[in-house]
Amino acid sequence: MFDRLFADYLVKTGRLNCDQLDRIYQDQQKKYVRLGVIAVSEKLMTVEEVEEVNQLQALYDKRFGDIAVSEGYLNEEQVSRLLALQGNPFLTFMQAAIDSDIIGAGEFDDLLKEFQKENNFTLMNIEEMKSCQVDRIVPIFVYKEPELVKKLCGVMIRTVSRLIDNHVFIRKPYVEKSVDFEALARQELNGDHHILTAIAGDADDGMMKVAVAFAGAENVSDRDDSLDALCELINCVNGLLATEASNDDVDVDMDAPMAEGNKGKVRGENVLVLPFVACGREFKMLITYDEDYEVVVG
Repeated sequence: MFDRLFADYLVKTGRLNCDQLDRIYQDQQKKYVRLGVIAVSEKLMTVEEVEEVNQLQALYDKRFGDIAVSEGYLNEEQVSRLLALQGNPFLTFMQAAIDSDIIGAGEFDDLLKEFQKENNFTLMNIEEMKSCQVDRIVPIFVYKEPELVKKLCGVMIRTVSRLIDNHVFIRKPYVEKSVDFEALARQELNGDHHILTAIAGDADDGMMKVAVAFAGAENVSDRDDSLDALCELINCVNGLLATEASNDDVDVDMDAPMAEGNKGKVRGENVLVLPFVACGREFKMLITYDEDYEVVVG
């Protein structure tokens, strides 16, 4: 997830263009991250120390970790941890960019610091995001929200990641009183809490891509099918949330999901908007919590 979020930032700030990003993504799929790249990312070694170990590897038939330990740069426990990190999506993205000569090894730390400062993230936030684990990333973005809303956001992004696009990523949430949509799938939860869960997106291309990924091409042929698939996605997410909530003695029941295929607005006092990108298209997850709302079409 963080590899895609950080790449999105690099494109928006002009550090990468779309062609360069495509090259990185293609190369990323083939990468098995070298321990030296991980060691620098984890701040266990400097770029210079890694280069020295690489040079020693040309002289001795030994693994990177063995030489790093013998030279006093790492200990056995650190090597084990670095080995466990091989395959991390952010690190494969980082290595692909370096190997493609698009971003230098020494530049990544500066770029991450710029990203951190611009978005008011803490160093701990960055370390959590570099894990690329949904359960560690989503709470960073919705930390101000009630616990049930945090859980709902986490369930949604985990479900999209597992069933639709494992490269899904989120952008910073915000609150509005009125949110425009081209098409909308929604469902209410009622009981101990009154919650609206909705997904807004473009009426055709974007929703079609996600719907096909979720329900299969044989089940999606038009806009209505796409909206039906997204309604089923929301129903799945809310079902998982209701089960999780019941473990905390919170009782919520699901109404039948509904869809709007025409443009409109969702209005409320505090409509939480969590943008997410899946299948290369941006969607908006909309949530209202224990508040009245209305959907106005046309």
